[in-house]
Amino acid sequence: MRNFSISIILGTVIVFFFCGCGKKSNLPDDFPEIAPCEITVTQEGKPLTDALITLIPQNIVTPYAKGCTGITNETGKASIQTYGQFGVPLGKYKIIVSKIRDEGGTETIDENGVKIQIDQKVYSYVEKKYTQENSTPYEIEVIQVKRGDVNSLQCDVGKAIHEFLRNSGN
Repeated sequence: MRNFSISIILGTVIVFFFCGCGKKSNLPDDFPEIAPCEITVTQEGKPLTDALITLIPQNIVTPYAKGCTGITNETGKASIQTYGQFGVPLGKYKIIVSKIRDEGGTETIDENGVKIQIDQKVYSYVEKKYTQENSTPYEIEVIQVKRGDVNSLQCDVGKAIHEFLRNSGN
């Protein structure tokens, strides 16, 4: 009986292994080949946390390349995903980095009884040149890599800022 249980478990593991390889079943048939990609961001030499990293495709045909994003962690590293899959379609990209936050404001209740914030101010924490495709100095070419390797780039976004962008929540 014990050998039968081990055979069942081993068989199940093998089925899950082979079914889990390749494309995920919930992806469209035309979803491109992707490769792992990590971007590490520093600001004034320190990791920049909670920054949004967006890869802007440069002459890449697949429409899926427009959905490549990641959020930096406490070490400043972001693992880039494409439509929920870790990895990026192969090709060249511009890298934009942004970090904005709503600050201040007053919590109130609207006419439907829902809590809302009013009079908030939105601030940027990254210099403007790093937040736009036409001025960012950072690019990466994502290529197919050996298993265990990653396409990676280190970016420094200059001095720390706290720049007012706009009012929000009114």
